[in-house]
Amino acid sequence: MSEAEVIDESGFVAGLAVAVHRLAQQEVPGKLVYDDVVQRVYNHFVLRTLPHDGYDTPDSVPAMIDLIADEPVRMWLPGSDSEAVLVHKDTRSPTQECAELIVGNRHDPIGEKLENEILGEVLDTCRALDAPESYEAFRRLLIENPTLTYAEHVTERARMELMPVVDLLDRCYETASARLRRDDHYAQCAWCGCLLRPIGQDEWRCDLDRCRARTTKVGRLIDSNTPGGVLHLRLPLRTFVTGPGLFELDLETKLHKRGLDVEMWPKFDTYDLLITFPDGARWAVDVKDYANPRVLGRKFAGIPSDPPWDRAFLVVPDYRRTGDKQYLEKFRTARESAGRPPLALRFVKKFLKDVDRRLSLPTEEGSDA
Repeated sequence: MSEAEVIDESGFVAGLAVAVHRLAQQEVPGKLVYDDVVQRVYNHFVLRTLPHDGYDTPDSVPAMIDLIADEPVRMWLPGSDSEAVLVHKDTRSPTQECAELIVGNRHDPIGEKLENEILGEVLDTCRALDAPESYEAFRRLLIENPTLTYAEHVTERARMELMPVVDLLDRCYETASARLRRDDHYAQCAWCGCLLRPIGQDEWRCDLDRCRARTTKVGRLIDSNTPGGVLHLRLPLRTFVTGPGLFELDLETKLHKRGLDVEMWPKFDTYDLLITFPDGARWAVDVKDYANPRVLGRKFAGIPSDPPWDRAFLVVPDYRRTGDKQYLEKFRTARESAGRPPLALRFVKKFLKDVDRRLSLPTEEGSDA
């Protein structure tokens, strides 16, 4: 048995996803010397994808990225039926689905997963101090400010509610990559606040799927020579905290406008929102923004029963259904195959209709299907 055959398809694709993320963090694009992880994945790639169906074996790491960019796995991996796409063709950057495959894959052949260890430490610290206000402030900062100048970072560090976790805050941000700079400026995405990637002479693209589903809009331009530099939230946190978090805060705003009481991240992030209706009924909500509904269906354990609720929902942004009409069906099938219990999944608009209906009726009716 060859070395390439030892790792099954899911492990191989997860390893490739790790390599794609390593390359995205590389400061010198297209360099000829790669770390051991990238080189090992490339070697496996060559063995697993010998010439087939018009696809030539890539003769370099950049050629490998070119081959898989905007192409589903099934197109370049013989015998696969996976529709997963790991690399954006326009920016050569990892897709959100690429990150999901790393987090959701149990094999982890490379020994590196994108886990939010920092958030775990923040939770432990805030629980020990019984400081939910510190956790909420920390969480909101990562959602609302994925990009900070050094001066802004200093200001945030001085906030009283962040004092218990200020050292952990420093670990969440890194110096903005030079690859995101054009003409001595960084450009923030007007939709999410993350830094955009320059394309060609005058175009920009955001890494987050939620923004790629809309027309690119440039927000603030930041001089790269600003004193102290520019800080950018680390990629896993942008993907799994900022992205879905913006939908969480938007949902909070819409529910407040309906006169509802909303508690964010109750009991230190047991779930995302606890909604209390005028008659005392309580709904629990967890918001997820996954590109791959099958990964979400397999991975999501469910919504804990404490704090107690009367109904519980997993809420997903509407643009996911627009991009995949079978999203709900795929989620349910994957969940059933994984032996997970049934769970009410709603897209945002449908969930808000459920809320409005609940507000207009003395009792709640209907199915969670």
